[in-house]
Formats: sequence, C-alpha cells, structure tokens
Amino acid sequence: MSFYQIDSRQLRSKKEELLNLNRRFMEQKQNLCEKETQLKSMWEGAANESFHTRFMKDAGQMDAFCETIDRYVCVMESIADRYDTAEQKNMGRAV
Repeated sequence: MSFYQIDSRQLRSKKEELLNLNRRFMEQKQNLCEKETQLKSMWEGAANESFHTRFMKDAGQMDAFCETIDRYVCVMESIADRYDTAEQKNMGRAV
C-alpha cells in the first residue's frame, strides 16, 4: 500500500495552483465562446444551429468541470484547516 505524507502548507500550495489553473481554464473557455460567436455569424441554417447547440452543451460541461474544481479546492482548504487544528492540539498535548 502507498503512503503519502503532506502538510497543510503543501496542501494550500496545491490548492492555489489548482485555483490558478481553473482560472486560466475559464479564461480560455471565455475565449472559445467569443470565437464561437464570431464563427456563428459566418453561416446560417442547420449547420449553424447544430454547431451552436453542441457548443453550448460542451460549454455547460466546462462550467460544471470548473464548479467541481472549485468545490474540490474548498475541500482542500477545509482539510488543511483541520490538519492545522489537529497539529495545534497535538503540540499542546506534547508540551
């Protein structure tokens, strides 16, 4: 069985990294939305509607992904806080 050792500082560092990556992902998604709007104006008919419908579905999935990452980041912060609290209690008992 594998064993991982991590402290709250490392956890918070990874949390910040994930937040930055998620922010960049959302910026790129916004860029895609702008490009899709530009492309949408270039043609009409069934192909236009089909592409737009599919793009909107994918955009919704991208939003759901970002929301999931945001929830994960909140859990990481909660875990780091609990780790710090446990460490403080243990330090108090050791003295």
